Amino acid sequence: MIFRAYDVRGIYGDELTEDVAMRVGAAFGTYLSGGAISLGRDTRTSGPSLERAFLEGVLGAGVDVHSYGVIPIPILGFITMRRGRRAAAYISASHNPPEYNGIRFRTGDGYGMLYRDAGIVDIYTKGEFRSGRGRVTFEDAGSAILEYGDYAADKVDITSDLKVVLDTGNGSACGIAPVYTRAGIDVELLNATMDGMFPGRGPAPTSETLREAAEKVIRTGADFGVGFDPDADRGMVIDDKGRVLPPEKIAIIIARRRYGPGDLVIAGFDCSMILEQELERDGIRVQRERVGDVFVANRVKESGAVLGVERSGHFFIPEFQYSDDPFAMSLALAEIVSEERLSDMADEIPDYPYIQKSIRLKENADVGAVMKNLLERLADLRPDTTDGIKVVSEGHSVLIRPSNTEPLIRIYVESVKDDVKEIAGIYESMILSAMRGGN
Repeated sequence: MIFRAYDVRGIYGDELTEDVAMRVGAAFGTYLSGGAISLGRDTRTSGPSLERAFLEGVLGAGVDVHSYGVIPIPILGFITMRRGRRAAAYISASHNPPEYNGIRFRTGDGYGMLYRDAGIVDIYTKGEFRSGRGRVTFEDAGSAILEYGDYAADKVDITSDLKVVLDTGNGSACGIAPVYTRAGIDVELLNATMDGMFPGRGPAPTSETLREAAEKVIRTGADFGVGFDPDADRGMVIDDKGRVLPPEKIAIIIARRRYGPGDLVIAGFDCSMILEQELERDGIRVQRERVGDVFVANRVKESGAVLGVERSGHFFIPEFQYSDDPFAMSLALAEIVSEERLSDMADEIPDYPYIQKSIRLKENADVGAVMKNLLERLADLRPDTTDGIKVVSEGHSVLIRPSNTEPLIRIYVESVKDDVKEIAGIYESMILSAMRGGN
């Protein structure tokens, strides 16, 4: 199944082939019925071939294409918005391993498109594609990055000299340094050679994979660091003590110091309960949305929120753009850090013990049946089924939900006490039993 909740994704050469990419391009072009789009990709080795196939499909449907090659997806979203184009498409599998690839869609305003609601899957399935002769224009990604840098620098006021470590993870963010230098920030780069096998630290920026970056923050005396994934829509922040901070803490810091009472923050369903506890006493409202950057992005725009955040490191700051944008997040953070130490601000916010575990589904497993089984077992606890199954007690919360991108069921456990491992173990055993069809 390559049509995931909010993008097309699969193992290259098996689930996702050039023929599939061409047909997806034709379906996307048919849906648009003319006009122009932006097109980009990350550094994956299968990217150029899939990009050419997708391009062939879009052009054949009569849509003009402005192709940027390797470019961060937030920059592609920005330039799509600035140029008034119909939409954008991006070849990437985000944080997935290098054998994966995918196709992501952006609206004309640059944020994630709910492509299923748009009917693109139905067009693909029916195979009734529009015929035309679109034109391709090859654009310079570096120029787009510079344009964004000038735009973003005007939105922040950095009042002291700062140094930031950027771990670009061999992905599309390798050329992003000018965005920071234009804002007056000194930059130290790590894993800044484009390589689709992601040899530096792998594609996912986590506490474990960002250890080298954390050490570099401490060694160079940097004010903070940021680690990006291959398409650069996620940003994980490292403070001046070398600690990888939860995105919720970053959201609290930015919301408190950049916004105020009455403003609204949208948080992914799996985010920590610390958001409500910290922000609502400041008069800042917090509302939840189902997990997925596309869902959060759309909710941020529709609700007029000032900030959106996901636990995975997606940040949405509409005053910059509606796209998930870790560059905007880190520039807004830099403005704050130019007045206060990040570690001091982070230490003001409590830490709740938290654990996330992933359980791989057996081949051909019926995830719907597994989740139904679990819901029956947990019915007495009156779980919230907005996105998966969420059980909340006075002292802890547990979220169980299938991954939108991989054959996994994930467990997210948070507690005010140091018992998350025990709680996770109980629910893991329950999931395994449900997968076996037990009672």
